[in-house]
Amino acid sequence: MRTAVSDKALYFHYCSETDREGLLSDKIWNDLNGEALFARVDRTASAIGRQFLYKLLHYDRLSGVECLEKVIEEFSGDKAMRKEVQQTLQKLDTPDAYRIISLITEAHVLPVSWPIGWLYILQLLPFLFLGLLYVTSSVWFVPLLVLSVVGNLWLHYRNKSWMQTYSFSIPCLWRLLKLSGRLLRYPFAQTVDGNIADTLKTLRPLQKKLAVFRFSVRLESDMAILAWFVIEILNILLLREVISVAKAFRLLRGKRQELHTVFCFWGMVDILCSVAKLREELPYHTRPTDCREGESFHVGRLYHPLVEDCVPNSLTLCGQSVLITGSNMSGKTTFIRSVGVSVLCGKVLNTCFAETFRLLRGTTFSSAIHVEDDLLEGRSLFLQEVQVMKNMLEKGEAGHRLFLLDELFKGTNTIERIAIAKAVLSALARHGNIVFASTHDIELASLLADQYSLYHFCENVSDNKLQFDYLLKPGPVTERNAIRIIELYGYPSEVIEEAHHYADSHYHPLK
Repeated sequence: MRTAVSDKALYFHYCSETDREGLLSDKIWNDLNGEALFARVDRTASAIGRQFLYKLLHYDRLSGVECLEKVIEEFSGDKAMRKEVQQTLQKLDTPDAYRIISLITEAHVLPVSWPIGWLYILQLLPFLFLGLLYVTSSVWFVPLLVLSVVGNLWLHYRNKSWMQTYSFSIPCLWRLLKLSGRLLRYPFAQTVDGNIADTLKTLRPLQKKLAVFRFSVRLESDMAILAWFVIEILNILLLREVISVAKAFRLLRGKRQELHTVFCFWGMVDILCSVAKLREELPYHTRPTDCREGESFHVGRLYHPLVEDCVPNSLTLCGQSVLITGSNMSGKTTFIRSVGVSVLCGKVLNTCFAETFRLLRGTTFSSAIHVEDDLLEGRSLFLQEVQVMKNMLEKGEAGHRLFLLDELFKGTNTIERIAIAKAVLSALARHGNIVFASTHDIELASLLADQYSLYHFCENVSDNKLQFDYLLKPGPVTERNAIRIIELYGYPSEVIEEAHHYADSHYHPLK
């Protein structure tokens, strides 16, 4: 049995092998705290819905939810209907239901791949030899009878051993088809997928074949030992399970596309219910819209959904990028992450964590918020930063991209860090791109003033306490409180004095 984390990612891993358009890198996923974000927005009721949502959140592109806003409004307005639908969805909220996608996507090698006609012949042989033995009374038919029974016994238990893997996932697939048909009674079903009724109709023969496995599991688990024994003998002699498995899996193999369609239909219905429920729990939210004339980006009272009692901030850009200065813990990185999270959820869930959110249509994003060295590959922090930023420069050439950057080139000396960061940030801000970059190097503020709007976060030190208001303020940071902070934390007086002396005598901003 896989872990719950790997189970929810099964569908994503299957899709990511062939569908690469807009796929977020592992680095971007981690930059946005993807696992925690998924847990925060997940209100799905089924294993399939959970897998479908996890997959959608890994792609920087529209998910289709934005076209189904009417259905979300129905779920928000009619909570009784939403509860009924979620109760139906919950019937596939089991560990075994995570394996449905494997039945649909993986190639299954049958334990008995012989033609069905041969199996029918083997099914009749014990009765044929038994009849001949009765009619002729010839002992020559005894070994043939025993051989045919032993052969069927071997086929039966070989098949049964193979079926252990599917003894619970197959009934879940049968249940998916049956319950999806139940969802057709709601008007929203045709809105989500106008062809779902026809698709389910073509899958009815498969549904009937799969029902055999459902009843088999039920008999083995619920009925008395005697009844089970009789049924097992009949299954062995008649190869009932072997033939049913062969037929069902051959039919399943030819219906993968239709099964995937049903899987996506179920997943989308679950996500629409989830979005309706999530929005009710948020302090406030908005749907993303296009920028107004002259704007390139706008957020009103933006907050981060993972930060409790997050202080909201607002910002409007008209062609320029953003350079944010300020000390550690003041809110720079959280604000930049808030932008990325709302861009992603705006596309996937049609829900942004703000009162207003406007972005130029077609904007995609990249991030370099948490870059580390790679010990296994033998790459230093600086080399990792060099490679990441080289990739971003290449992507920036196409234009209309949003870059989220935190403390560029931390792995090198101050003079070269400022020089390289200035050149890179200047290049990224071209071609209609928007850059959100944070830095401790306030020298960059004057160097990039023609391309970047300057903002800052700051802290207050009063009554020997460090306090943050987490409010985004225009202009570069004007206070230097780092030495004051180490003083508050009890550093030796001689260390404090030397730090003050050095800062006063050597601090000269670059011109």
